[in-house]
Amino acid sequence: MGYFSKTCAKTHMPIVVEALDLPRLNMVVALLPSGRKIEGSYDGYGRVNGVDLMDAWDKVKMVLKDHYADESYDQLGNSGNELAQGYFMDRKFLHHCLLKGPFKSRAEYTRAFKKYANW
Repeated sequence: MGYFSKTCAKTHMPIVVEALDLPRLNMVVALLPSGRKIEGSYDGYGRVNGVDLMDAWDKVKMVLKDHYADESYDQLGNSGNELAQGYFMDRKFLHHCLLKGPFKSRAEYTRAFKKYANW
C-alpha cells in the first residue's frame, strides 16, 4: 500500500509525509475517540511517532501541532482524506498552504488543491 494521509481537523491543511521534510505540515497530534493522544511526525503509512493507527484510521482526528490548543476529540471536526495522499502534490500547492493557510473549510482546501496541486 502506498502513502495516504488526512487533512488537519482544525485548519483543513494537508498533513504531509515526513519524507517531504516540512515539519509545519508533518508534525501532528492524533486524537482517538478513547481520549488517547499521540504526538509526533506522521510517516505516511498510518503511524504517528511510530504508533500504528490503522485499526482506528477512519475515526482518527489529526491536528497540525502548531495549531493544536489542547482540544478534546469531541471538540474537533473530522480529518478528511488528503487528496494527494500526503505526498503527490506540486510544491506550488505546499507553498500556497504555508503562505495562505489555514483554510476556512474543506471546500477552500479543495479549490486550492485543484488550482495548485497539478493533478
